[in-house]
Amino acid sequence: MTYIDGEVEEPPSERIAAYVAVLLEWWRHLTEDEEDTSPWSTGPLIGEASSSLIYFPMQWSMAEEASAYAAAVAESMGLVCFDVQQDRLRP
Repeated sequence: MTYIDGEVEEPPSERIAAYVAVLLEWWRHLTEDEEDTSPWSTGPLIGEASSSLIYFPMQWSMAEEASAYAAAVAESMGLVCFDVQQDRLRP
């Protein structure tokens, strides 16, 4: 995939942008998080998206909770979630 190789060529799809918006309703962007409660380790989160793919690194201390939530949201929106740490599709 082009994005994984480090070259972002396309803006995020509408579905991915909507997915990111839902995630950010629960947790703020890392760049806007004054209380240090965001699980994201990069920001803004939409910057990690290209076309129909988003790859978002998480803080290790919150990865379990955030990845479970992200997978549940993806499923509810008809998206597929692949967890690279677990090397499997979620949920």
